[in-house]
Amino acid sequence: MNSSAHSADESAIRSVLDAWTRATREGRHDDVLTNHDEKVLIYDVLPPMKYSSASEYRKSWDEWQPDAQGEMRFELEDLEVAVGTDVAFAHGTLQCGGTLPDGRAFRDTVRATFYFSKKAGKWKVVHQHISKPYDRG
Repeated sequence: MNSSAHSADESAIRSVLDAWTRATREGRHDDVLTNHDEKVLIYDVLPPMKYSSASEYRKSWDEWQPDAQGEMRFELEDLEVAVGTDVAFAHGTLQCGGTLPDGRAFRDTVRATFYFSKKAGKWKVVHQHISKPYDRG
């Protein structure tokens, strides 16, 4: 892969993830999974923790999505992207937070890993893994 194609693919992947974080942060539920393959495998931090499709994952949102007031925080940090010809990986930390209806603020940091496949010239998320370190304290 030449360096200009590599740069264009990395930029496209970063744009996909930027669109995902913006749609999530802004509560645009219909746009969150726009760049996810319908057969995406998603591991998330909340039960049931494994989802075998985009539609299955979307159905669960009303059960766990916090009812935040005002703007939410949902930002990828320290994002690393590795690009191949038709597959790519990205990982970083995800900062989440906001204010609940009772005025209490919440904030959390989780790990995020994404596996992409290039389909019909577009990068699609085919696996997403969100996890949180377990404190054995």
